[in-house]
Formats: sequence, structure tokens, C-alpha cells
Amino acid sequence: MTLRTPWPTCTTCQAIPLALFHNRAIDKPHRLWLTFSAFADSASRGCHTCTLLYEAVREPFQHRLDNEPVHLECTTVDSDATQAVALTVDLASLHDRGTWDESLWKRTDGQHPSFQFVPIADIKYALNANDVPQSARHFKDLISLYAEDDGAFRYIKQSLTNCLANHSSTCNRVIFPLSGTASQRDSVVNIVHGNHGLVVAPTRLVYVGSEDFKDPPRLVDGQECLLNGGHLVLSYCWGITPKDAPWKLTAMTIQQFTTEIPLTILPQTLHDAIMWTRKLGERYIWIDSMCILQDSKEDWYREASRMASVYGSATTTLVAASSSVYGGMSDRRNPLRNSAAGLYLQDGSSKSLIYLLPNGQPRNALLPPPADSRGWCYQEDLLSSRLVKMTQKCVLWQCVGDGSNPATRAQGLEQLKIHPPYLWYTLWYCLIERYSNKSLTYPEDKLVAFYGIACDKAGPAYLAGFLKTDPWASLLWCRDENQIQQRPGRRYEEYVAPTWSWASIDAPVLFYEANARRWRKPQLDPSSMDPELRHAEVQPVSFFDTGAVKGGSIEISAYVVMTRTASVQPFLFNTKQGAHTYGRRNCVDPLTGDALGLIVFDVALAAKDDMLLCCAFLQTADMGLREKNGTAGLGLALSVQEETSEHLECTRVGYVQFTSAFSALCEKRCLELS
Repeated sequence: MTLRTPWPTCTTCQAIPLALFHNRAIDKPHRLWLTFSAFADSASRGCHTCTLLYEAVREPFQHRLDNEPVHLECTTVDSDATQAVALTVDLASLHDRGTWDESLWKRTDGQHPSFQFVPIADIKYALNANDVPQSARHFKDLISLYAEDDGAFRYIKQSLTNCLANHSSTCNRVIFPLSGTASQRDSVVNIVHGNHGLVVAPTRLVYVGSEDFKDPPRLVDGQECLLNGGHLVLSYCWGITPKDAPWKLTAMTIQQFTTEIPLTILPQTLHDAIMWTRKLGERYIWIDSMCILQDSKEDWYREASRMASVYGSATTTLVAASSSVYGGMSDRRNPLRNSAAGLYLQDGSSKSLIYLLPNGQPRNALLPPPADSRGWCYQEDLLSSRLVKMTQKCVLWQCVGDGSNPATRAQGLEQLKIHPPYLWYTLWYCLIERYSNKSLTYPEDKLVAFYGIACDKAGPAYLAGFLKTDPWASLLWCRDENQIQQRPGRRYEEYVAPTWSWASIDAPVLFYEANARRWRKPQLDPSSMDPELRHAEVQPVSFFDTGAVKGGSIEISAYVVMTRTASVQPFLFNTKQGAHTYGRRNCVDPLTGDALGLIVFDVALAAKDDMLLCCAFLQTADMGLREKNGTAGLGLALSVQEETSEHLECTRVGYVQFTSAFSALCEKRCLELS
């Protein structure tokens, strides 16, 4: 007999050698992941094998390991010598070994199996399907049927009723980011009059049906919701989703979905979302994987251009607690944690199915909501006027009109309307800084997943992260050096944005100048060294306005100087030796060696000595900063790609703080940045 699970397994786990399980033929640890954080990420994205192993990790290892490699070793446990596989780490690789309690390395069951490294988790496995316990055989269904507490639904309904009664005029806001062209579908303008004015309807919605088997869930035209009471939206993490997942809307499944969406094909989170919508008394919900054709680029771009309207006009957004589509809305009964994982392994001509068994160990600490770290979820959070956030412990209600909620989401967008320009920009750049800390599965989504916010608040002045109405502050972003160990910065392999855009690197960014304006009184007066913006343009990826670009350039006139990079010693601007000095270089006069400034490279690994760079002056520093550490101005470090008599064609490599010596050597040039 063979048992096969419906949940995915990552490619790393598929490469585990079969010999590891057969008579312990491998007598040395098998390196599973290069870092513990990569292993934890795979578990969060829904790899069944990684999930079972991660759930078994003892505290405090889950929260103290990060960059350490993790290995697999086989052993026996219990008095009957049950076979088990252990997750181990090399004690010598722990940089803070001296701060650990030595008792953590010892087993509490009196067993002392032989390991080369320190075990942090162990789970049993079976070579025969008959040995898999009945309680771990959730092999036929993607979902675990269970009833949520009715109190949660009463709380959500009461919160919505209170919102509608007391601040509906604030929370029933509708967003119009679309051009007339982009809002057309099949030559029909998809805008109709709803209960709260003109509303841009989603193209498609899932009608959730009822308990009557003759009234199943199905895909319907989005305008139905405008005539029958609005729609909900699901915000969730996909995790590891197969390309041929049966719940995805494709050209092959769309006909079936318009007749019926079988609940049996849905993973836990999507199944729960439909059940929750029913229990809340609503009829429609928008779920991206089921409402956007996943095999059509054109449909994806069109729907991506409508994200602000879909979320902004929704009655409520439901935010799932699970870190994958398999974990459920509340993540309390994630079937991946309670089911045996079928691991199909091959070693040469030998093939076998290994069953890893859940160990049932309860977690000692709740994990942070996974949606908090995802780029798409950040936009969905900001654009939604009402949110229902599920966690592993409770249900939270948030809405724009409730002043008790933290002003970090939709309230932040509303605040942008009432502040003077310099403070408006400060709040705007704070949104970008937070977004740059989020993660995305696909780099090409970097600009798209922020565009709903951008087009709603910045409009046509926004170009791939650049604001034409505030050009210099939007160019003066800097890699966040406080996170250099976790994310030292890298350029994406595929084209995402021009090098002058914060979206061009995979790293958190900070806007020092924009933040300084918040406290600066009075604001800086114009200077004779101020640059001039001559032209800015981008080339969109598609006809639909999604924010994604395939090229872009900015032409400016600015004072520049050619410099050579050198060691950060002597230290400028009162800085000291530390981890942050990695990824920095001083820029000096190539002839005299005099220090002209300090460069923070966008990519820390790109920082080298004796690089010839063009440094462009963009912003005069205020007197307070000059007196504090000698900073005379701020600008960009540029790599010259081509020089003509008219201009320099450059790409950005870093952020610069200038000393006052810069002004004596600079000259004005026309620069084209790409």
C-alpha cells in the first residue's frame, strides 16, 4: 500500500539521499539547508517536510538560530529503538555559544543517541505505509474540517455594524486610480453606481454559495456585487503552490469555475475564506488565485492595475494568519502540522517513499503574522479601509474611522491629504521604507505590489519609485546599514527598475533627507548649487498601467566631480569603526588624495578601493548638520557608462555625504541616469 500526500515538498527536501534512511548507510550528517533562516522560510511557504521538521525544533533554537547551517542525521529513539531523523547544527558555528545554557544540548528523555552535531529536533519516520498512525493519515483531503468559535464571527459582525453606524462616511471610501482606458473591459466601462457612489467593480468574484448542494460556490461577473451588497477580499500568503494547482483560475478551469468551484479541490486557507464569508452573511469574495487568469499575462497586468480599486472598495479585507495557502485562516489547525509527509526519494536506480511523522510538539511561542512580512500584503493592508486580521491567538478588527487603531496603515494614507508638502513627503517616504523591508516571491513584482498606493496618492508624478514633484529627496535613498548582516543589498538578476530607483535593489532603504525635513525649521532655501531636473521618463512593461517598467531614464544638470574610492580611514563625519563600515568607501581627489566625501554603496559587496566614480551633488546640508559632523551636502555616486561632449551616461552605485572640499573641485555637467 502507498500513501501520497497532496501537499508540496521543496526541491531541497526532494534531494535528500535515500541512503540516509536505509540502514543508516550514510554515517555523516547530510547538509539540508545552508542557513536556518532559509529552512524556516521554506517551512513558512508550505513545504510539508520542512514544516514537520520546523515544528519539532525545540525552544529557544527557533528564535536564536539564523545563519547556521542545518543538517539531517538518522538515529533511534525510545526504548523500542524507533527510527527517527534528527535536525542538527554544528555547535562550533554558533557565534554566541558561551551564552547558551549547556542543558539545551542534552535530551530530557534519558536517551543519548550518537550525533556528530547538536540535535535541535527529531521526528520519527516509517518505511512502510502500514506503520503510519491513523491519526496522521490526512492524505485524501487538502483541508481539515473543524468549526471556528462562533464568538469570532459575532465580534466581526458587531465591529462592522459599529463601523457602519459611526464612521461609514470615512470607511466607505472608494479609490479611483484607473485611467479611462485601463478601466475598460471588453469595450465596456466596468464602473457602475453603487450604494456609496461610483464604484469600480472587480472583473470577477467568487460567489460563495450556501449549504444547499444545488447552490455551490462559483465564479461570477464582478458587477454582481455592486447590485447585491458589496464584496470581501482575502489577503493571504501563497507559499509553495504547484503550477497546476486545481484551485487556480486558468483558461482550462474557467468554464468549470463558472458552473461550480468544488470545495474539495481547495486548500485550507481558501476553503476557510469561503466558509467565513458565508458565516459573516456575505455573498462574494475576491481571491486573486481564483479571480485572475494565472496563465494570461494580459489578464494579470489588467487586474494588477485595478488592485487599489479592488481593495479600496471592498466591504472588509480578511487577513489570513497562515504563512501558506495550506494553513487555514487562523492557522490553529494547519493540516501540514498534523499529517505525515510522504517524501518520494530516489538514489540511483532505487526509489522509495519515506513517511515523516508529526511529533505533536506544541509551540512555546506564537509566530508573528506572516502577512506582516509580505510585500503584496502590505499594499493590501494599506489600501483596505476595514481589516479583519487573524492571528494564531485572536481576531483583530481595524478600520480607518476607528482612532484607536495604529496610524500605520490606511490611516497613514488618509493623513497624507491634510499635511503641508514637506510633511506629506515625509509620510510618503515612510511608506516606502516600510515596504522595502517586506519580501516578495517574484522580484518583478517589486513596483507592481506598491503601485496601488503610488497611483492613489502620487498619480502621474510617480515614475518607478521617483517623484517628479520632489526629485532630489526621492533620489537620495540609502541602503539601511543597520540591516547589513541580514540584507547587505543586491541588484536583481532580472530587470526590475532603473538603478536610480529604490526598487532596483533587494534591501531595506532609508530616506535621510526626507526624514530630516520633518524637524527642520525653517526649511532650506534654494542654493546656487542646486541641480535641475530636465527630463524623466519610464517605459511601461505593458499597456495596462501597473507600475512595472522595462526601462527608464532621468536627465539632470548638476555639479559633479570625478573621484577615486579609498579606505574609510580616516573616518569622516564623526563615524567610527563598526559593522556598518562594511560596504562604505571614502571618495577622494584622484590627484591629491584629499577626502571629498563618504560613499555608502547600494550593494555592500560592490565596495572596492581605487574605483573611478562620478559624484553628483543634489542637496545642500543644513547648518545644523554641518556643525554636527561637517556634512556639506548629499548626492549620488555614479558609474560612468559613456561620455559625450553633451552629457555623461551613468548608473547609480551609491549614496554620498560630501565634505566642504567638494565645492572647490566640482563642475556643472548634464547627466543621464539609467
